[in-house]
Amino acid sequence: MTEPNPALTEASSTDLEAPSQQPKKTTARQAQPAAATELVEMATELYQFGRDTTGEVFGVPLTGPRITFMLRGGGRSLRNELAKKYFTEHGKAASSQALADAMITLEGIGEEWETELHTRIASDGLDRSVWVDLGDLDGRAIHITEHHWNLHDRAPVLFRRSALTSPLPTPVRHPDGLDLLWGLLNVTPEDRPLVAAWLVAALVPGIAHPILALFGEQGTGKSTATKLVVSIVDPSPAPTRTPPKDQERWITAAAASWVVGIDNLSGVSEWFSDALCRAVTGTADVRRRLYSDKDLEVFSFRRAIALNGIDIGDLRGDLAERLLPINLDRIPDHQRLEETELDTTWASHHPHVLAAVLDLTTAVFAHLPHIELASKPRMADFARITAAVDHVLGTTGLDRYTAKQGSMATDAIDTDPFIAAVTQAIRWDWEGTSADLLAVVDPAPEPLPKGWPTSSRAVTGRLKRWAPVLRKVGWTVDNDAGTNRYGTTRWTITAPNPPPPDQR
Repeated sequence: MTEPNPALTEASSTDLEAPSQQPKKTTARQAQPAAATELVEMATELYQFGRDTTGEVFGVPLTGPRITFMLRGGGRSLRNELAKKYFTEHGKAASSQALADAMITLEGIGEEWETELHTRIASDGLDRSVWVDLGDLDGRAIHITEHHWNLHDRAPVLFRRSALTSPLPTPVRHPDGLDLLWGLLNVTPEDRPLVAAWLVAALVPGIAHPILALFGEQGTGKSTATKLVVSIVDPSPAPTRTPPKDQERWITAAAASWVVGIDNLSGVSEWFSDALCRAVTGTADVRRRLYSDKDLEVFSFRRAIALNGIDIGDLRGDLAERLLPINLDRIPDHQRLEETELDTTWASHHPHVLAAVLDLTTAVFAHLPHIELASKPRMADFARITAAVDHVLGTTGLDRYTAKQGSMATDAIDTDPFIAAVTQAIRWDWEGTSADLLAVVDPAPEPLPKGWPTSSRAVTGRLKRWAPVLRKVGWTVDNDAGTNRYGTTRWTITAPNPPPPDQR
């Protein structure tokens, strides 16, 4: 690993400068200042305050590692730190009213500087230049470019940490770094380039990341495999979590980590399907701010997600085309590791696996400008990364990914009774309105299947949702947006490989 670039490290410090926020001080400090005032003075003597793009106030130490602390929150909050410091200096606790008044003042001070906080991964605005928060107490970060990766004492961006942020190990190169991973991860050789591409993509912010879905029967190590892939990029004290029961819990869990691991998923409700899709492509949610009855808090994030399950049931088309399904082989009993043995082995392998993924990412960044896809699937950025991984490793992952996408689309179509009936009713090509299609598609036997559309508006919505999935398996689905003389949207639907007109 090359030494950090001193010029870059020095330049990085200037990018984080913010307006001076030191309060004006009198020549002599009051003998017994108000507790709230003293708390504010303590804070501004130690921290630079700012507000992130979601409206939350944070502080960065004026000296030492530039680790971001949020003003409010749990045990790591500046509010708690100030309360402890006040007790240490005075031998008594500051009143809740004094703390509340100090927080209001510090929130006002934070308005003077706004900047974005990142979770684990960040871009500094340069093409193919990524920073990775090591998550340690020294505030170190890894800088990845198309030429190399380096370890730096500080980054030109600020990172947000939470109770779910654990430190990454210092990466150490090993000649067989990726092979060490495959020795613990029971993925078939054909699927290994896809997992490798997903790990590289997880180090790239600002793109849509497919959901890594690890499937297998009991005894295939699904939970262990999920924990491993999550920990490579974004280790956490809780690398996998149970499926959330509602939107509120999902927002809280997803906002606190860059890579979100979901364990033992057995079904996907409509709200969770939508939430997963939005988290892949970028989502924003609003909820009431803590300690306030009126203020709102914005949660805006895009995440890399890994999940596992034996069978997660029927999937809506938009979620199916965002999945990267990987089937795990059963682990023979004589090869199964005990938990403590696995933990020890992983602790020794993790630095080498991380370095191998960083090396692969650097090589992928160098190849990306030269990658041109003949056709671009829904997850086009991931497809380009997979093609670049193929160039580096000499694999055929992109072909494997395309085949999996087609298979997922076919399976998904069968889960919607109306769309499945459409594919049965239209043997070659068809043209008409949504109302015409509703009349053509026979729902027999009665009664209507659950979820069957009963109006032309519902048919239009269903076709728009499923059109991308149908196209993935060869169907042509288009509409004229009502530009005909009747002003009614007309659809053109053509089956895959229709016979010539004279043979119909």
